Amino acid sequence: MENFLEQFKEFKEKNKSNYNPLLKVLPAHDEVNLHSGILKSLLDPSENHEQGRLFLDLFLEKIGLKEWFEKSDDVKVLKEYKNIDIYIHNGTKHIILENKIWAKDQHQQIARYIEILNKEENVSYKDIENIENIAVIYLTLSKDRQPSNESLGKWKIENTENELFLKKGDDGDDKVLYRQISYKNEILPWLESSQEKVKNLCSLSQAIEFYKDAINNVIGNGSDIISFLKEKSKNFDSKLLELFELLFQDLISKESKLLPKISMYERDYIINKFLEETCKDFNDFSIDNGSSYIQFILKPKSVSNNDVYFAFAWFDTTNSKNWKNFGIRLIGDISKEDREKIQEEAKKKDDKFNGYTLSDYIVFDEKSTAETIRDFIKKNKEKIKELNEKLNGVKNNENS
Repeated sequence: MENFLEQFKEFKEKNKSNYNPLLKVLPAHDEVNLHSGILKSLLDPSENHEQGRLFLDLFLEKIGLKEWFEKSDDVKVLKEYKNIDIYIHNGTKHIILENKIWAKDQHQQIARYIEILNKEENVSYKDIENIENIAVIYLTLSKDRQPSNESLGKWKIENTENELFLKKGDDGDDKVLYRQISYKNEILPWLESSQEKVKNLCSLSQAIEFYKDAINNVIGNGSDIISFLKEKSKNFDSKLLELFELLFQDLISKESKLLPKISMYERDYIINKFLEETCKDFNDFSIDNGSSYIQFILKPKSVSNNDVYFAFAWFDTTNSKNWKNFGIRLIGDISKEDREKIQEEAKKKDDKFNGYTLSDYIVFDEKSTAETIRDFIKKNKEKIKELNEKLNGVKNNENS
């Protein structure tokens, strides 16, 4: 470990990162305060950047909604309006921007936001020219992530003549525009074009530069440790797991030498990489990076992202006991009543289930290894299968 830290120190000296005051105040993955906060500020024509609609129009142009949104001096941009991350409207056209860094979709989340505009704000789905009045923008780190069926509810993504919509029902009357965008493919290029427009305004241009750096950090482009590990990985090949195991064991120890030198995002990146390398040979399971509180999920390939299911999961807490668990956990949104039903079913087999996890879990310490985790998975693969069969039984009884 000492040798690794020395090499990392030398790497940082050769590749000194620019000082970024944003990341001294907020972590790079802060979805609400950092990312939604800055996006709202730039997109809002009334903010004190004094650029009016410049940034908003460049953004709308980038995602193909500029002509649809129309010119108007009466634009409102709101953050966390009725839990909508960013809500943009000009009185006639309405945009729901859902910002996802790590958080998983909530139950009926997108469906609920559309309903809020339609029912509570009296926004009709179409204007007198039969053009949609509402657009949903789903912003994530990677463009291939779609909102889950759990979030969409009765709404479905539909591609009609190269235009994406969310559609509810068979008649097509309930339909809204849809855009699926990412920080890498849309937000960074938009910031580049915005920065070019204000390059003579030093403070504003530098503010955008700081935010670009924050985004690059969260997508792994600006991180010292991630860049260092990617460089070292080229030379490790078969010993890659050995490298990440060394770092993993340090990070979960009570006296970690690496943790004070990196961010929590970088810590989770390393732990996920270790677990991915450890679990990659279980061909009947697939890997999901989970969310901010369940960082890693190894789930049966027979379940989809939209299901409620049992899986192996990495879960750690920041409480005084500093628990670090790899075990069997219930994944997905489920009501309290259904959790209690599953608990009752589990009791019949003497399974200790608290509504979230089984008591058969590993509490990691310095002695934990990839082999320990693999053995645990092999030992409990059938248990996962059995639990999901029970869960399906509960669901089927509920449906009937």
